[in-house]
Amino acid sequence: MSATASSGPSISRAFGKTLMTTMGMTVVGFISSVITARILGPEGRGLLSAAILVCSLSAGVAQCGMGSSYLYHFGAARQFPYLRFLLLSLLSICIFATALAAAGLQLSDAVQLHRFMWLILAFAAFMASQTYIFSLTQLHSDLHFFNILRFTQVFGNLVLMLPLVLWFDVVTFEQILATQLLMLVGVTAMGLWWARKHRIWQLKVEVKAPVQPWVVLRYGFHQQGIGLLSIFLVNFDKLFLLNRGTIQEYGFYALAFTTSRLIGAVQESASVALFSRFAGRDEQALSQAVRTTFRVTFMPLMVLAAIGGALSPWLLNLIYGKSFAAMTMPFAILLFECVIGGASWTLAQRFTAAGQPGLVLARQIIAVIPVLIAIPFLPQENTYVWLAGLMLAGACLRLITTIILGVRRLGEPMPDFIPTRSDVALLRRLLTRSK
Repeated sequence: MSATASSGPSISRAFGKTLMTTMGMTVVGFISSVITARILGPEGRGLLSAAILVCSLSAGVAQCGMGSSYLYHFGAARQFPYLRFLLLSLLSICIFATALAAAGLQLSDAVQLHRFMWLILAFAAFMASQTYIFSLTQLHSDLHFFNILRFTQVFGNLVLMLPLVLWFDVVTFEQILATQLLMLVGVTAMGLWWARKHRIWQLKVEVKAPVQPWVVLRYGFHQQGIGLLSIFLVNFDKLFLLNRGTIQEYGFYALAFTTSRLIGAVQESASVALFSRFAGRDEQALSQAVRTTFRVTFMPLMVLAAIGGALSPWLLNLIYGKSFAAMTMPFAILLFECVIGGASWTLAQRFTAAGQPGLVLARQIIAVIPVLIAIPFLPQENTYVWLAGLMLAGACLRLITTIILGVRRLGEPMPDFIPTRSDVALLRRLLTRSK
């Protein structure tokens, strides 16, 4: 086992495998989403989405950066009681996640969420443990087992759900949540088996000077401080709607949001390809590749979003059924939000490559402040539709801010919006990893 960085080609292969896994997970997750929407209806789908949101946020916050700290100090070969730290941190994270989930459930007055609190709390605890184990599997730079676990969980959720559809006339959200909990337990067990098999607490290289426990904890808390802000910025709209809207409105918005993210897979794939080919190499080449990716993806995807929005009444009825017709408008709006937000993120890769990750966070904060100011004033009626529009406005502001920061702080030229034939050829080479 090696905790050191691998060679360039190995990194590229790892990125390629991770990208393929992500695409596979997207397809399987979409199929699962369609099935759950069909069998649960708007209210049941809203309850399931709300429960998973509370659990995922609780699990993320509860990490406290311990996984990152473990990876960093283990990779640096610092002497430390890693096994004891692993066991104590895993237990603490599970307990903390459970407490956070109990508090998070108070955001909603949905009776069924509180009725099945024990199930949701158990889900939060095992999601926290799974998240922690997932982070530790990155000790293997090829990310092989990491990708196996990710796909196993998503595919397993789909497989375990099928017997419910076949055996029960009526399927409830708690039944689906229970099957997903079972999958979480299984994936966590697989991760613990892997950890024991590879004895990830034993250093295989020359041990360096010891590190104090408070240093390990401080590193983790510092990493978590950055992560907490990101978690909030990504999820504040859903938290607001969970508290302000009805459970049906939350179900419409959550499903519209999830479905609209499918269009962003192209931009995500391009970003992964960019970094696997250019990270750590010629900064000027990366700058050119970023602008090229922006040009090639932005306008075509905006056109695709317009087509998807125009066809959304028919498409959503075909996919989810007539009961989800109310999600048509937020879905159409969020398609454009996804494309514009993805374009902004593509350009922001240049900040990271230039060694200024603070600019990535700055653009997010600058763009989100007006949104946070406006959000309490949204109309009570059709709140989820207005919220989608506000998120679109935030994405536009974020793109403008990213462009301005790139021009003024990095001296980047203004990005062009119209792709050329050479741009398309370059992007094709990036995505195929051609040399």
